[in-house]
Amino acid sequence: MPRPEAYPSLGRRILHRVWGFLASIETCAWLSLAFCLAGAAGSVTMGRYPGLFGDMDAGAFADWFARKGFLDPAPTSWLYGLLLATALLAANTACCTADRLVRLFRGAFPARRLLPHVMHAAFLCVLLACLAGSLYGDRIPGVSVPRGMFAPVGGTGWVLRLDRFEGGPPLPGYPMGPAASVTLFRDTTPLARGVVRANAPLFHAGYGIYLKKYGTTRWGVPYAVFDVNRDPAAPAALAAALLFTAANLLYLIPSRRSDA
Repeated sequence: MPRPEAYPSLGRRILHRVWGFLASIETCAWLSLAFCLAGAAGSVTMGRYPGLFGDMDAGAFADWFARKGFLDPAPTSWLYGLLLATALLAANTACCTADRLVRLFRGAFPARRLLPHVMHAAFLCVLLACLAGSLYGDRIPGVSVPRGMFAPVGGTGWVLRLDRFEGGPPLPGYPMGPAASVTLFRDTTPLARGVVRANAPLFHAGYGIYLKKYGTTRWGVPYAVFDVNRDPAAPAALAAALLFTAANLLYLIPSRRSDA
């Protein structure tokens, strides 16, 4: 029978192995491979199950997952794998950064060696911003408005009026294409107005109004269809992505010192 004092050392060994696994570069490589394979499986599966995945982008991801994430485990298994790989990649990034930083701060080191860890921190910030957006964001798809008419914008208490519609075809590739002049109201009070194009939304109170489709009604009146989205974490995700890019560019600049 093992002595009682043997248990703490066993626990430390287990924690040491877990930490070594999470902080390992090899773990990162395998998780990246798993992430890519799950994404590839998802790209095939989503096309085969349009009824299950067709409205996946119509709202916040957390809402869709709560409604349909567990309906059919077989076609959604790739999604569980993707989410698990993403969570483990985040843990791997955090542990790897913490492990290397402890070693770096024990002695003098060139500041250049911090750049990979700045990239890691920025990557984690992007993941957290995406998670926050999926939990607290809002998506209101398919707001269809004939010219001169009004349409409610989800549960915001706003109504959208299409004042004027100009132009034709381009939309999928977005060069310029059609332009929709709109006014946003609360009751009878105008809140915002502007011209919405395929690649130029109108923003108000954190919401973006995007032109998605257009056409002509049976009685010959032009109409436009808008998606109205809000992502409170978008500025944080953009700032983290810019920091990640800047750290990458600085790291790619050749160092004059051989020990950097």
